[in-house]
Amino acid sequence: MLGVVLALSALVALAFMPASWLPGVGGVDADVDACGRASGDEAIAACTRAIESGQYDGRRLAALFNNRCSEWNGKHDSDKALADCDQAIGLEPDYALAFFNRGNASFAKGQYDRAMDDYDQSIRLNPNYALAFNNRGNTHLNQGQWDRAIADYSEAIRLNPRKAIMFYNRGTAYDAAGQHDRAIEDFSQAILLEPGHADVFYNRGLAYKGKGEYDRAIADYDQAIRLDPNYANAFNNRGNAYFAKCDYDRAIADFNQAIQLDPDHLQSFINRAAAYNAKGDYDRAIADSDQAIRLNPNLASAFYNRGTSWERKNDPQRALADYRRFSELAPSDLDGQRAVERLTKATGNP
Repeated sequence: MLGVVLALSALVALAFMPASWLPGVGGVDADVDACGRASGDEAIAACTRAIESGQYDGRRLAALFNNRCSEWNGKHDSDKALADCDQAIGLEPDYALAFFNRGNASFAKGQYDRAMDDYDQSIRLNPNYALAFNNRGNTHLNQGQWDRAIADYSEAIRLNPRKAIMFYNRGTAYDAAGQHDRAIEDFSQAILLEPGHADVFYNRGLAYKGKGEYDRAIADYDQAIRLDPNYANAFNNRGNAYFAKCDYDRAIADFNQAIQLDPDHLQSFINRAAAYNAKGDYDRAIADSDQAIRLNPNLASAFYNRGTSWERKNDPQRALADYRRFSELAPSDLDGQRAVERLTKATGNP
């Protein structure tokens, strides 16, 4: 049994109010400009100084809080982002951008219902806001609502057809829904618009693998690795594609590289165990299954792989114990049930 690393989650778009919306007052012009144009700690410090200057109120103060909110989102400090966006909305209740950014903060905290409410409000206030449709699509995607996600991404693309992120996200939704051809079309369009992103090649590789087109999948994983040589998931999934082609040595080489890059890369230990089993190298397969179980003691596929190794080493008692554990963890899997029945008869155990 192989373990596949799933497609990367959809990308969240951030939004800022440009400095042109924030006319400066007196000696704080530079801080206002930096609040709207800079990023990271520089922008946060500038926004803070402008907010604390006492020179702003109403709409302009709301814009300062909104921009600092967005910067906190960029630094993954969702609680501070929420506090600032709350301030912006309190000052300007019809502020579409602040609802959007507050939605991003809730999304980052996994509070999808709250995020959805804010994206809905942002879209009500600005029905042409492509990024809000994109990010609401992300919320649907994370809730497994593929059709709703695709509808939102499609509207985002209609409003802004030059944004690669939106094609990438819709491709991710199509692939999750099993519509691999449409996913490939969208990933290809994203690559056409912005060809330098490893993630897009990686996800298109997953879509090709879903269609059984392993050579094309390998070509995309190759490109992802060229763009990001430390991409452990790309090595793991290229190994899976080589495994599907019965090229076990290349598969093992890729699983080795993934583990070298990430010593706790669980899926690569599972996959390398399966490849060693396929080569008849059962002791190494058992060692990898042992490591996978250490990393996750409730991982069903690791017990199945180890059971296979023990069975092929003519140790039916240990094989039966692993198959039974697999069946406990994956009771609906017929392979496990058949293995337990087969080994129960072979050992004479009840």
